[in-house]
Amino acid sequence: MLLALTAALTIAPAVMVDRRAVTIGDLVRTADGRRLTGPSAALVALRLRAGQRQVVLPVETVVALVRRRAPSIAVTGSGSVTIATRPTTAIRTTGCWRSLRPMTAGTTITLNDVASTPCDTGNLLKVDHAPGSRLPRLSGVVPADAPLGRFVPVPVGHVAPGTSLTLRSVRGPVAIERPVTTLQPGRSGRSVFVRDGAGQVFAAPLALVEQDR
Repeated sequence: MLLALTAALTIAPAVMVDRRAVTIGDLVRTADGRRLTGPSAALVALRLRAGQRQVVLPVETVVALVRRRAPSIAVTGSGSVTIATRPTTAIRTTGCWRSLRPMTAGTTITLNDVASTPCDTGNLLKVDHAPGSRLPRLSGVVPADAPLGRFVPVPVGHVAPGTSLTLRSVRGPVAIERPVTTLQPGRSGRSVFVRDGAGQVFAAPLALVEQDR
């Protein structure tokens, strides 16, 4: 569920940022769900306090912040907006990678799939990225022990936006499961914003269980 701003604009109820400065572009979405662009989008609407990982604000407060910085954007709505900083994980390598198992085209490559290997520029298989994503994937079928080149594998336990997961709620002897979809990248052990089948958006702890390959 999105909070109404105008007939053309909405505010995302859950916003993830990589920095303390939260811009109008972080908060405002177009009618088709895209991030607001243009000069107003770069204006800073608010700043999180040092060390602050999450804040929940009434939409009236967000409305006032947006109007103060961009008076031409008329905003209304009700409810609340959750703003949180995105956890970051850095992987650095000075060498290249080789496959540990046969993989098909389009496979997203994680640290479980590869091992470090010296770079051989004369025989490197191409690794590309999915449109709109920085996740590395194979552009073709590869056997085990194939050189893959230099790239950053996906850390184990991470999921991409749009991943279908099962939310399991346990109350006493009763366990209820329902499908949800992630709204931003998530890491096992951290909370992630998800949307359920009814359109409700909320944060839930992510616990990934990987099946044996």
